[in-house]
Amino acid sequence: MSDARIDDLRVRSRSFRRPARSARVAGDVRESHGGRRLATGITIAAAFIILGHLVHAIALAPYFLLSGPGPWPAWIALAVVVGIGVASRMVSRTLPDWLYVLLLLALVAPVGLDLAASAGLLHHGVTPTAAAAAGAVLMPVAAVRGTRIPLAAAGAIAVAIAIQVLMQVDTARTGAVAGVAVAASAVMPVLLVALAIDGFRRLVGRELDLSLVQSTVATSRSAVGMRASEELAQLDFDAETLLDDVGSGRIAIPLPGEAAERAGTLAARIRVRLIEGRTDTWLRHAVTESEYLNGRITVDDPNGCAALLAQSQRDGLLLGLWLLTADHPKKSAQPMSAVVRCRETADHGEVEPDGFAMSIEVTGVPRRRIDPSALDAIGSVGVHEVVPGTDGFRVDIDCRVDPHSPAGSTSARAAARSRGS
Repeated sequence: MSDARIDDLRVRSRSFRRPARSARVAGDVRESHGGRRLATGITIAAAFIILGHLVHAIALAPYFLLSGPGPWPAWIALAVVVGIGVASRMVSRTLPDWLYVLLLLALVAPVGLDLAASAGLLHHGVTPTAAAAAGAVLMPVAAVRGTRIPLAAAGAIAVAIAIQVLMQVDTARTGAVAGVAVAASAVMPVLLVALAIDGFRRLVGRELDLSLVQSTVATSRSAVGMRASEELAQLDFDAETLLDDVGSGRIAIPLPGEAAERAGTLAARIRVRLIEGRTDTWLRHAVTESEYLNGRITVDDPNGCAALLAQSQRDGLLLGLWLLTADHPKKSAQPMSAVVRCRETADHGEVEPDGFAMSIEVTGVPRRRIDPSALDAIGSVGVHEVVPGTDGFRVDIDCRVDPHSPAGSTSARAAARSRGS
């Protein structure tokens, strides 16, 4: 296949967007799939950190006797902000964006009051407490509303505490070390939470994506995937609406220009869908409908040979492709890509089962960096051989099709041949 043809297939695959229903399932890792337990654990950890800062504030209370009310106005302001946030969360599971922003801005009050109360007292060992606790308050917020904004807010609090410490270095001397530690305590827990949440969502997202596309291995040769099913449903609705308008007399015959253009567009879309459906096998659906395989793997199967594989072979091939791309992010410095080519071979007689040749050409990653279990999974498809290359490697697979399998029946093979003729 020419490079232009491969580029065309890649462009068509990248233009795909997962249907809204499955996208919601794959992206919903905050309230389900263990996300709620993670948020609960983070909330408990934040409560212990806040309690530790409160105990520290109580221990420092005697040093504030001659300088004002101490840290308690800041703690009262922090308690009010947290109370409003908790009450809003209990009333509505979806915190409105305006209230979310308002609560984040309200954290300026306890931070400012605490910095003002502890200013100039670092040489006595007095450090901000409510301000550092405000950073810990952002830990469960990161688990519920995303990590970027809470992390930025915690960083701003840490910078404010650090600036106050630097302004007292001359008088505090070694006490500045404790001040820097308090500044770090405002952002480090949120940073660790952000790393844990991002890793958790990436892991769960990958597993959910694999679970969603795994349904394609059980489809028949002519079945459509998520993309095609939604497109066909929309085409069916548009065509029925147009025909109903014509049948009820709302649109006169001959069709006016706008209605005629609409009918021509529908006809063209239906023809394109029918033409694409001739070679859209389960493998093409699995690749284009996967967030992780799409853009990395290109399928070149003009005769639909992949449809002849049995379900166990399909499982092994999909898992093998998955493991080939598992450890290579799309934004990595060394882009990884693979082209899966399927070609028919000559029959082996009446006794031997029919088969076809498949090759997986991987570029951008050396053979030694591939998970060995990927080749073990590919081994269930057929006898394979790894051929090393300059910037990658190629896996040649001799696929055997069981003629008694529903997917590999003689009629299915004949249909594949007729498409190629």
